[in-house]
Amino acid sequence: MTIGRITNGRWAIGLLLVVLLSACRSENPPVVGDTAPNLLKIEIANDGLYQITTADLQTAGWTLEELDANQLHLSQAGTAVPYHIQNNALIFYGQAPDSRYTAVRPYILESGKPGITMTHTAVDPAKTANQTPIHQTKRIEENHIYLSDTRQDDHSDVWFWQTLEQNQKLTLSVELAAVADGPAALRLNLRGATHNPSVELDHDFDLIVNGQKLTAIRWDGQTAHTSQTALPPNLLQAGSNEIILDNEVEGASFLDIMELNWLELDYTAPATAVNDRLQISQTEGGVVLDGFSKQPLIFDISDAAAPRLLTNWLYEENAAKLTVTSAMRLAAVGPRGFLEPAAIRPSRQSDWHSPNNQADLLIVTTDELAPALAPLVETRQTQGLSVGIVPVAEIYDEFGYGDASPDSIQAFVAYAVENWQTPPSYLFLVGEATTDYRDYQGIAPRNHVPSLLVPVDYSGETVSDSRLADVDGDMRPDLAVGRWPVDSVEDVENLVERTLAYEKGTAVNRALFAADGTEPQFAAIASRLWTESGLTDNETLLLTGASAEEVAAAWNEGGWLTTYIGHGSVERWGKEDIFNNETVSQLNTETPPIVLQLTCLTGLFAHPELTSLSETMLRDENGPVLLVAATSLTLSGNQEPFAMSLMQHMQDPAYARIGDAFQAAKEDLAIENNNGLREISDTFALLGDPSAMIIRP
Repeated sequence: MTIGRITNGRWAIGLLLVVLLSACRSENPPVVGDTAPNLLKIEIANDGLYQITTADLQTAGWTLEELDANQLHLSQAGTAVPYHIQNNALIFYGQAPDSRYTAVRPYILESGKPGITMTHTAVDPAKTANQTPIHQTKRIEENHIYLSDTRQDDHSDVWFWQTLEQNQKLTLSVELAAVADGPAALRLNLRGATHNPSVELDHDFDLIVNGQKLTAIRWDGQTAHTSQTALPPNLLQAGSNEIILDNEVEGASFLDIMELNWLELDYTAPATAVNDRLQISQTEGGVVLDGFSKQPLIFDISDAAAPRLLTNWLYEENAAKLTVTSAMRLAAVGPRGFLEPAAIRPSRQSDWHSPNNQADLLIVTTDELAPALAPLVETRQTQGLSVGIVPVAEIYDEFGYGDASPDSIQAFVAYAVENWQTPPSYLFLVGEATTDYRDYQGIAPRNHVPSLLVPVDYSGETVSDSRLADVDGDMRPDLAVGRWPVDSVEDVENLVERTLAYEKGTAVNRALFAADGTEPQFAAIASRLWTESGLTDNETLLLTGASAEEVAAAWNEGGWLTTYIGHGSVERWGKEDIFNNETVSQLNTETPPIVLQLTCLTGLFAHPELTSLSETMLRDENGPVLLVAATSLTLSGNQEPFAMSLMQHMQDPAYARIGDAFQAAKEDLAIENNNGLREISDTFALLGDPSAMIIRP
């Protein structure tokens, strides 16, 4: 069995172990880590005009002496993108990503296929044009604070810039290259974090621009608010402009906390290029554009997906003169004004669309982590499962047009289920995840296997691996899903070893229940669970309101199942610290139990800054290798039917693997017209290999 090849002393991993290791598969799998010789991925982070030269292509691995529109096809998400070739360089208008999940938008350049060149449109040269000041907008937005509960719909902005509290002021600086006489306005977008129902307009602060107090911004409640303030003539200046949001003086409410999201500054400026580029809109008649290093190219980008190259205008006295209409949006660029792509890289070559592929167990991971899975794959094959390991990089390129998002993974899984010779029954995600998809905080995992975001009632949104396996769009997973949220080869090797050791272990005929003692309902749920699932009293121990040390000691006495019922947070069980990250180090059992957590948030494996309790347990040398936990806030009344079904299935010999029992419990949930149960289906995750055997007493 080959798991890769050595190239210059380094692993070149890709389709590794690829498919699918089944005797009925006749053709050889693609070569590990192959790149497509005729496809390049151009990654764009910002709106603007881009120029790709033959030198750029050579750096990316192509050798082209001459760019030919009959041999180069540019596309984005499968749709052709028009371009212009000049001076042996390819020029196109690129758009920033509009997805929550990605920081770049991929454009695909394909050789050997004709492309679409831009339409050329002649304009009036406007010999009598004047340099009329133009309308400009500068937007500043930084994203440092993630507030999931601010989500209202799929388009909500849940990332914020700064917090403005009572007795505090924020000072911002906006740089303007040049300003001219004319109208100006400032827009601020904020969200109220506090609410005083007894006070109308309970948020207020003073707005000060360049030392001049302009107005008080006021609104009410925990709501988003966009203010607009007209600025006096001549207030703005070239260079630095100071904007102060002053909340130092107590206003209508004694407690007033807000989150700043973004600001936009409308102003009037001369039609002069900055950094050899200029955009104008809302202008009509003859205009003069100057300030370019040499004669620019001018495009109408009113339809950003199909820009037009404007011709027939005059260039004299180092200025472009043309007539425009108010419907036009112009982008002019000199030789030094083109933006740089975030990256230009070859696309991966793979053949996951082939219907001959087959995999009972489908493992989605990264190139780096894939080799460490070899012993697990070999064991699963010995047990009779066909296994396929698919690098996410190949999924992105083959099923997402290069888009590194969970949408691409979902599309791939749906295709495999509906088209492969042996469709998968288990989806195993091996890699870390984060809700900071665009890495605003600069701490994104290296080995990232993203999860989908879904709406939830009590915390706005959270991650859902189950939705990645929703093939038919009914909000139910169509195969069992599990994840190892890990970021290193060492963690994968450790979990492989411990999972295989667990399967060789002997289960102790004992089930431990730990209940939060702050409310009697939790112990009552525990009692119903063990009674109705068939556990006997002499096989069961219930601890109510125990300390973390007491729970660890009872755990270490052995058992095949540990269940917690009660309040919880990302890092602990219970309001009174029934179990926590620090206590995990006290665990020491020969065969670890399956851990079922009927609580909130302990399975939030995608938190960008905190390590969830489930992750800590999973990674600990003596911790469990199979855990069920929630990534969100849910109600005990909705958790109980899922837990009851799962416990019954886990004790049924007809369900040999944990994923079988887990999936059956999800299928038993009556999610139709019950949003609470739908959230249980979405947010209760299996942290572990879904194809792992259940070790029962």
